[in-house]
Amino acid sequence: MNNLIKYSIVLPCYQEAENLKVLLPELQETLKQFRQAYEVIIVDTKEPFDDTQQICEHYPQVNYIHRSPGDCYGDAVRTGIQAAQGQWVIFMDADGSHTPAFILRLIEKATTSDNVPDVVIASRYISGGSTDNNFLLVSMSKLLNLIYTKILGIKCLDISNSFRIYRAEQLKNISLTCQHFDVVEEIIYQLMLKDKNLNIVEIPFSFKKRLHGESKRSFFIFLYNYLVTLTTLAARRFLSLMKK
Repeated sequence: MNNLIKYSIVLPCYQEAENLKVLLPELQETLKQFRQAYEVIIVDTKEPFDDTQQICEHYPQVNYIHRSPGDCYGDAVRTGIQAAQGQWVIFMDADGSHTPAFILRLIEKATTSDNVPDVVIASRYISGGSTDNNFLLVSMSKLLNLIYTKILGIKCLDISNSFRIYRAEQLKNISLTCQHFDVVEEIIYQLMLKDKNLNIVEIPFSFKKRLHGESKRSFFIFLYNYLVTLTTLAARRFLSLMKK
C-alpha cells in the first residue's frame, strides 16, 4: 500500500466504453470533493474489446490496467485488489448501476462511524434501499441473499451487491478462488474467516439499471456458479466449526 493514497476506487470493466463516457465525468466531479489522495483503477479485459483505454486516457487520474490471468470477473476483482494502493478500497460497477456520488456516503460511514466498520455495503434490501430491477430478478436476488447469509452465518441482507468499501489490509490478506460474480460473496466469507468479529455495516442504496449495453451475466451460468460456490463455502464453514 501507498500511505499517501487514502482511497482506491476499482471498476472492473468488460465492454463498458459507452457507460464509461457517462460514468467517468460523474466520478471526476464526485472525487473533486475528496480531501485525501485517491486513485481510480479501471480493470479492463485481458485484450481490449472496445475503446475503454482511449476513454480513460482523457482522465489523468485514472489508471487503466488489464485483468490477469483470464477474462473472468473473478480475475478482474483479484487484479484490482492487487493493484490498489489505498488504505481503503471501493469496488463499484462500470455499467451505471452504481452512482458515483454514493461513494461519499460509503466513505463517510466507513471513516466517521462510532462502531468502526470493516466493510460498508450499499444495500438494496435494508429499509430505505431499492432497485430498478424487475420483480423476477429481485425475487431471485433476495432468495440467494437469504440462503447465503443463513447458511454461511453472515449478518447482512445484501451480500450480492458489489458496491462496497473495504479496509485494504484486510482485503489483501485473503485468498479468492471464485471465477465469476460469486466472488462478491466469497470476499465477505473469507474476510469473516480471518476475523470472526468482522463488522459489516449496510446503508440504504437505490440500485439503477445499466445505462448502455447488455448484462454479462447469463442467468443459468449465474445460478449454477452461485450454487457451486455456496456448497463449497458451506463445506469450508462446516469444517472450520468442526475444528473448534
